[in-house]
Amino acid sequence: MTDLPTDPDLDGLYEDLNANGYLDFADLSFYFKEMEWIEENEPIGLFYYNGNGRIDFADIMTLFHDL
Repeated sequence: MTDLPTDPDLDGLYEDLNANGYLDFADLSFYFKEMEWIEENEPIGLFYYNGNGRIDFADIMTLFHDL
């Protein structure tokens, strides 16, 4: 990726992972594919959407419900 993730709703979480300006299924797919990389290389507080403090499948479900 060349563009950085964004926080379109300004809630302190980066939901727009592909940086196209909004949350969509491509962001869910990207998150699933890159969960391990995100956990190892990013400040996870910006990416755990369900608030449990870790990167996991529950975050994907939370993002899905935000669609």
